[in-house]
Amino acid sequence: MPTQSDRLTQLRDSTPKGELPYISKSRLTKYVKCPEQFRYSYVQGLKEPGTIYTRRGTIIHEAIEDYYYAVEAYVEETGEFPEDLVAFLPKWDRWADYTEPYISNFINFEYARMEVSPDPETWLPVGIEAEAWLEDPIAEYDGRQPPWMGYADAIYDDRSVPGVEPDGGVVITDFKTGKTPKKQYRDEGIYLEGEYYAVLFEQDYDVTAVAGYYPKGDDLIISPLKESRREFIFETISEMLDMMDSGDPHWPINETPLCKWGPGLDEQCPYYDICSSTWGEALKHDDQLKEMLDAGMTPHEISGELGTKSNYVGYAIRKLNL
Repeated sequence: MPTQSDRLTQLRDSTPKGELPYISKSRLTKYVKCPEQFRYSYVQGLKEPGTIYTRRGTIIHEAIEDYYYAVEAYVEETGEFPEDLVAFLPKWDRWADYTEPYISNFINFEYARMEVSPDPETWLPVGIEAEAWLEDPIAEYDGRQPPWMGYADAIYDDRSVPGVEPDGGVVITDFKTGKTPKKQYRDEGIYLEGEYYAVLFEQDYDVTAVAGYYPKGDDLIISPLKESRREFIFETISEMLDMMDSGDPHWPINETPLCKWGPGLDEQCPYYDICSSTWGEALKHDDQLKEMLDAGMTPHEISGELGTKSNYVGYAIRKLNL
């Protein structure tokens, strides 16, 4: 199994504040989501607070990783498929809170892989938390761009993945503990991440497919690989590097419901209160919004009072069922 190097830590420790030590899928997708949010996180170095969702993701990922190492040891010793896969999970109190649906669905996914695998060795992952690095992929930034890197949660022989037509290669797989994304949100999310992983890992493997597995809904989403999406990745990271070089104190803002989707402090981008986005001002002042509506003010008039746009006010009215 590939082992992780110390390079990530070394780069983080040696790179000056305000510079990127490396490019990753999370950096790429955050920039696509909102360049200004990227600037807060990776140029200014502001830390986002942990949430129950990030804690859940960490616990489930660690449980799956330990399970794979235990299964690997069993198969290598016996040469047989194990019967009770639950027995290979780590100590139950680490993951018990997420038994349903996450762990249960993951175990069912493993049995499904077992059914299509020709033998136990094929069923074992080719890689667990596998690491890949790519040096100077953009020609015009040769020698002055950070390396691209990534970790794959699991790399499977393509003969062991249901729904994938075997082609003598592997399936790079990422585990996602959130909701399965709707189709309209996949192009700039799971599909973009899949293409990024393909760029990284095809230097080491024959990549048949890239996938995201969502244990909450027991959904395996295969990312369709497209040259146009790959070109978008290179163009976006080039733009990101140009913005880093520019020294511009403010980057473009994508004002969407992801800025603020509810009135609570836990229903907004962690940087909303220091950002110039006005998307959620009507939600932020929901009591005042209700008073204005009761007074007969129109969304246009309310937007002027709150320093936002009338369509943003309309979103808040629909969101709050006013």
